[in-house]
Amino acid sequence: MDRRSRLHDREVQGPPLKIHLAVFLGPWKDLTSSISPATGCFQLITPSKWGAKAANCSQPLRDVPAEYVVIIHTAGNPCRTHRDCHNEVKMIQNYHMNLKGWCDIAYSFLIGEDGYVYEGRGWRNEGSHTYGYNDLSLGIAFIGTFVDRAWKALRCFLDFSVKIGYLSPEYIMLAHSDVSDIVSPGEFIRAEIAKWPNYKHSLYILNRGGQ
Repeated sequence: MDRRSRLHDREVQGPPLKIHLAVFLGPWKDLTSSISPATGCFQLITPSKWGAKAANCSQPLRDVPAEYVVIIHTAGNPCRTHRDCHNEVKMIQNYHMNLKGWCDIAYSFLIGEDGYVYEGRGWRNEGSHTYGYNDLSLGIAFIGTFVDRAWKALRCFLDFSVKIGYLSPEYIMLAHSDVSDIVSPGEFIRAEIAKWPNYKHSLYILNRGGQ
């Protein structure tokens, strides 16, 4: 059974907040156990919900939980409504698969201006977003303008990923431009995440080889 066919939406109550998330029904970790996000709330939109085409990725992350988070910006169209965000994620997937020849959308997850988190390759699969870090990081891409609800969704999503065991509690957060010769995610996002305790910027990181 395909990974994506083992997902369904479930609403989980956890004081003091309520979140919506996807629950794995396969042999992996049960995401419903002891869920109580520290801050904010988010809704996870699974690939079947945003209309993804079938992917053929098979390479898992080298380490689970992941050691790194790479923050990216798609540099594409804005998406202020759920419909626009769904369509934008589909367009990105089509571009990555049809023109780039990749097995799926490049990113692990995307966050829209609607404040929703869109699952790409997910927590367990290697991405195609950052050379040298595809095999050991979650690549999280912002879509459009950087509104408060998107920032809140990122914070809550990262806390949740740590809680369910897919992200190391000592994870290192990096801007895409820290590890690639690229503008993404832009100075505004980089300046914001530089205030977060898990953000690290060191020149030695730029020299890491890998996938």
